Amino acid sequence: MSARFLHTVLVLGLTLGAAACATSSNKTGPAPKPQTQQADGSSIERAVVIREDDTRRGIAAENRWIQTNLPGCRKTGQALLQHNGGIYDQIRLRCANGQTRAVYFDIRHFFGKIDGRPLM
Repeated sequence: MSARFLHTVLVLGLTLGAAACATSSNKTGPAPKPQTQQADGSSIERAVVIREDDTRRGIAAENRWIQTNLPGCRKTGQALLQHNGGIYDQIRLRCANGQTRAVYFDIRHFFGKIDGRPLM
């Protein structure tokens, strides 16, 4: 088996496993975000939108955002969330000062995709 095939199977398995664990909401369609809100990642309503079309590039963009905006913080956990029809990563962090916090990313553009194509 080729390394690319194994990688695709691994990414698919992780994506499906994470989706199976995701929480869901009864509402349909993403809720519109008020124009006055800043996407600072402090809540699911203020999630940082990641505009990548590939899961690996999307995760790398999340990591770059954390490094740039929250230097000295490191990941301690992650959850996949569904809310009002949208899909989000919740990244839990511990910062150099000992503070813990969560950052939310809107991942609808890259979730379950490789090079812009859905895994399924």
